[in-house]
Amino acid sequence: MDTYMVDGDNAQSPLTSIPLEVLLQVTSHLTTPEYGSLRRTCKAIEASLFNAFSREFFTKRQFMLTEFSLQALVDISKSRLSTSMKHVILGLERPYSNSFSHITRPSGNQTDPDLQQNGLLQEYVGHMVLISTGQDVEMLAEAFSNLGNLDRIEIRDFYSRTRRRDYPNIEWKSYGVSTFEQITGSQLERPRRTHIFGSRSDELPERLSRIFLNTLRALGKADARPKHFEVILRETSLHDHAFIIPKYTEHLVQPVLANLRTLFLDINCDSPVVRVEADNQPRQCPSYLLRIFLSKVTDLEYLRLNFHSYPRDSSNDFLLWLAMQVPTPTPNGPSRTLYPNAPLPVEFHNLQQLDIGMTAINPELMVEIVRKYRATLRSISFHKVSLWQTEPVQRGEKVDLWGEFFAKLSKLYLNLSRVNMSFLSQVLLGPERIQQIQFEGSRVPAIRKWAGTDIQSGLRDFISEIKVDRSGDVDSENSESDDSDSELSDSFPPRNPSRFFPRGISRARARNPVV
Repeated sequence: MDTYMVDGDNAQSPLTSIPLEVLLQVTSHLTTPEYGSLRRTCKAIEASLFNAFSREFFTKRQFMLTEFSLQALVDISKSRLSTSMKHVILGLERPYSNSFSHITRPSGNQTDPDLQQNGLLQEYVGHMVLISTGQDVEMLAEAFSNLGNLDRIEIRDFYSRTRRRDYPNIEWKSYGVSTFEQITGSQLERPRRTHIFGSRSDELPERLSRIFLNTLRALGKADARPKHFEVILRETSLHDHAFIIPKYTEHLVQPVLANLRTLFLDINCDSPVVRVEADNQPRQCPSYLLRIFLSKVTDLEYLRLNFHSYPRDSSNDFLLWLAMQVPTPTPNGPSRTLYPNAPLPVEFHNLQQLDIGMTAINPELMVEIVRKYRATLRSISFHKVSLWQTEPVQRGEKVDLWGEFFAKLSKLYLNLSRVNMSFLSQVLLGPERIQQIQFEGSRVPAIRKWAGTDIQSGLRDFISEIKVDRSGDVDSENSESDDSDSELSDSFPPRNPSRFFPRGISRARARNPVV
């Protein structure tokens, strides 16, 4: 719905005699175009429906980085709708030059192809100017400064079908997409895992990093302090260089980060890994910049980390750092080599919810992470997580790593009120094979959700319900998955199990900040 202005007339409609409660019930069954037509019948109807309309359509709204879309955000922020807007989503679409050879007329569109090409050229050049001059930061900052109730910022690379009205046939796209397609006869470029992004695949990581940092800069310039910052990506993920905060922007970004209570990140380890000093020797430090970034958001209450394209040893090195206890403060002297010091472990003193997804992890390390935050932790979630058996297991030998994990959690006397698990697996050696985990009695066997006050009882239930699928013991060397089609594809750990995690890791090491 690219139109938000109302053009009702002064004539009274017979519908004004209907009680508001009944009218709202009627509107709940209308499609979005039908709802818009009803609102335009007269000003009295528009006024009666305004609060419900603004809550439904303007509490959360998605925009893209084009001048047309961002100008709409600025205009909304200056209107009476601004008080309703609490959640701003930024999509990753953009006009691109390859569209010039693929202009197609939408059904019923009589626009001249030459006019469409002019429109596309104008949008393409305008987008380049927008991002190269910093106009996107200025427009976002202007809008954010006017949104007094802004509470949540989200960056996403997909369109949602989850809104109640018109479900499930209509995708809720970024503001201006339909107008762009009508004017240009072309589709916007969106990230895809299955093809080269705009024939310029090297640009996507830098582009996503720029959007991430520029959004934080805009919030800082606007003196806006949302509590929730979410990066939810299905087709791509953040490289480590996204998390560098230049010194000249630190005074803007740091107050924004310090105020965050929720942080969702979809991350990868495709960037070159930084080397740090360790015992006068260089050592790889995966996600070096992310570690520094997390040290600036220590008041988090909810942290979600999804690991895309992470070698096992890299993700476990990072998670080991997350599990470490913060050392007693000591003067941090200069590095004795030319390499930087390793980032010190971080402590989230108020962490209540932790979500970990799309990784393979040493079970003992998982226990240590939960142990570190057990005083405040109230909810945990594991999505497409594989537990890793570090010792060889003969075929036919029955191993239940998740059952053992839950048994160890029961000894921590946690105060959890919610546990969510989906598409779990375990990886065994000798030879390496993957075994999927299901829960007996669940409506969807691969998914188990629990909520309650007696976590000890819940853990016992998990142990008794676990069903390890040992049919065939899928060898990871022979298994193949299609990322575009398989919902379980991300749960299959990468190959080369010997690089997963150093054997014999001890709890003492997990508490030692020097690794």
